[in-house]
Amino acid sequence: KGDVKGLAESPFIRRGDSAYVVVEGPSWEEAEANANKLGGHLVTINSEQEDQFLINNLKPDNNDIWIGISDRLVDGNFAWSSGEDVSYTNWAPGEPNTATYGKFWSRYEGKWDDAANNDPSTLKGITEIPYIIREDSAYVIVEGPTWEEAEANAIKLGGHLVTINDVEENQ
Repeated sequence: KGDVKGLAESPFIRRGDSAYVVVEGPSWEEAEANANKLGGHLVTINSEQEDQFLINNLKPDNNDIWIGISDRLVDGNFAWSSGEDVSYTNWAPGEPNTATYGKFWSRYEGKWDDAANNDPSTLKGITEIPYIIREDSAYVIVEGPTWEEAEANAIKLGGHLVTINDVEENQ
């Protein structure tokens, strides 16, 4: 999967009703766009437990990595790209300051920093993709806009566009 454009070399990790995977950037906005193609957003972190889970499973050693928080819409008002409420933060001392886009900061293990969109130390992002499980299948909405592009994005996730086998599955 690492050779597919936009998807970094990392495993898909499941937790609850979300799948997490590392995507390419290099900028925050490019990482968010790659996350959107896979049916998600850069990660929304809602608790200390989720924060630690991500650090333990997906944060590259000694590298910064984008997360979904930013104040790009209103300066000083940090929000998640998923639209979820900000109920938990883990900013490093003195952060956030004057930059816009959130990242795990290698300088402070497990703490967050705000950085410029093209921060040279941050080249990848953590994507959170919500999904629904039915029997032995997971369902995710991926972007197109064409059938071919939607199928390519489904393949990036290890699947294909849905095959509907019965009325219940259709519902």
